[in-house]
Amino acid sequence: MRVIQVGGGFWGSGWARVIHEFPETELAAVVDLNDAALAQTCDPISLPANRRFSVLEDALANVQADAALVVVPPEVHVDVATACLEAGLDILVEKPFAPSVEEAAKIVERADALGRTVMVTQSFRFKRGPQTVRRLIDEGAVGAIEQVDVRFAKAPVFGGFREEMDEPLIVDMAIHHFDFLRGILGLEPVRVRATSFNPSWSWFGGNASAFAQFETEGGAARVSYSGSWVSRSRETTWDGSWEIQGTEGSIVWEHNRVEYRPHNFGLTVYRKDALERGDGVMDVPLVQLPAEERAGTLHEFVSANREGRAPQASGEDNLRSLALVFGAVESTRTGDWVDIGVPALTARS
Repeated sequence: MRVIQVGGGFWGSGWARVIHEFPETELAAVVDLNDAALAQTCDPISLPANRRFSVLEDALANVQADAALVVVPPEVHVDVATACLEAGLDILVEKPFAPSVEEAAKIVERADALGRTVMVTQSFRFKRGPQTVRRLIDEGAVGAIEQVDVRFAKAPVFGGFREEMDEPLIVDMAIHHFDFLRGILGLEPVRVRATSFNPSWSWFGGNASAFAQFETEGGAARVSYSGSWVSRSRETTWDGSWEIQGTEGSIVWEHNRVEYRPHNFGLTVYRKDALERGDGVMDVPLVQLPAEERAGTLHEFVSANREGRAPQASGEDNLRSLALVFGAVESTRTGDWVDIGVPALTARS
């Protein structure tokens, strides 16, 4: 699969390397308005000058490709994604999908009308830790999930647009954790209440810390989330620290380790591949994957294309994860519970 990457710089240079090294993709071209960002992205992989562009239309007109990766700031996702779709390309779009659920829905609708595929790069889904948790849940190890407690703590200094966003933690980072609720735990929250703030020591312009509560239909499952991008406390991994409690057992997932505690103590005698560590806790080995994180995202995108199916984290699926994000943002402004809804897509042609 030949891929045009639109957007370079710090994050784009990492993506370019992944596409360049992945056995089933070829980096057909890179587009960036900034010459320095273009060089930062292309020089390390020795991409020829005739495959470097400062104007997207020039790349679309002069390069043969199958797909595009959109790695530009979120406020221009709609324009760039639409141009690539109109050029006949399937697209991967970096998260957050768009500045609003309504704008993201426009991309999905246009792709649907053109018969093209859209996938959002929820790359955290495609890692051993979350996929191990997903396997346990799919096997019924915890039964019906009723309580989830999530903590996230990091302190990265990015620079750039993230430090200028109003809600950088919720919109640009918590989207991964909120997407886990759906894509890994299988929950579909219907309402949210959230608050956000910016500690005095923060280097972000917007709110870099937040608390959120989610509920599924009828309060069947309740989720508590706390997150900080300027943490001065013990840091978690990027996945966060999770405690998942259900009718049949519980899971503690943190620091890339998955522990399972069945409520039926008899299951601690034997569970395939798991090791009892005492106190009724089973140490569950991480599943093996053909590729992880961004390479795992590419693997899913290429595989879905080859098999003629919708990919995980498709654009349509991601509308619901994005709705959790913007529902939380709205709640920080109203101070009350917000019902989570997704706009109806136009009829398929």
